[in-house]
Formats: sequence, structure tokens, C-alpha cells
Amino acid sequence: MAVVTIDLADCINCGWCRRVCPTETIKYFSTGRRTHVVEPDGCIDCGICVDVCPLQCIHPDPYVVPADELELAKSKARSFAAKKRKQKQDRDVVIARTLAKLAGSASHA
Repeated sequence: MAVVTIDLADCINCGWCRRVCPTETIKYFSTGRRTHVVEPDGCIDCGICVDVCPLQCIHPDPYVVPADELELAKSKARSFAAKKRKQKQDRDVVIARTLAKLAGSASHA
């Protein structure tokens, strides 16, 4: 079962679901209107979007993703996670370098 239904009557378009989707299959404005929609073939049924939705307007739908498409979506999710992990590591390096510079300049003052 995959998450493919966002109740647009209740959705406030906060974007939390789209930001946390590891397969990036929740799209905004793809219909020509300001709405969020799920591309069902990319959903891996992780439930993260359901958990972060402040209005609980994302619901499971009895749609079964074909096995080959599910594996492709899972691969995309792994790449997404690796990219986010690298961004965090890069950010941590920049923060550490900046703090070291600040500490060095404070001791010289």
C-alpha cells in the first residue's frame, strides 16, 4: 500500500510532506494549481509524510507499486539520504572551520 492521496480540501500547502519525502515524489504546482500531489509510482510507503503532516490530510490508498518501479524508487531514496548526509557533513565542516577562525581572532584581540 502506498501513500497517494492528499486531501486537498484540508491541505494548507505547508510543504512539510514535500520536504521530507525521500524519493521526492510529492510535487507542488505540478497540476497548474497550488496543490501538492503524490506521484504514486515513486512512493515507497515509508509514512514520513503522514507523520509530519500537521493536519493529517495524507492518507494511504490501496495502490501497489510494480516491483521494478518500487526498487527504482528505493534506490532514489537511498541517493536522497546520501545527498542529505553529505550536505550535513559539509555544513559541519564549514561550521567547525568558522568557529576555529572566530576562536583564533578572539584570542588575538
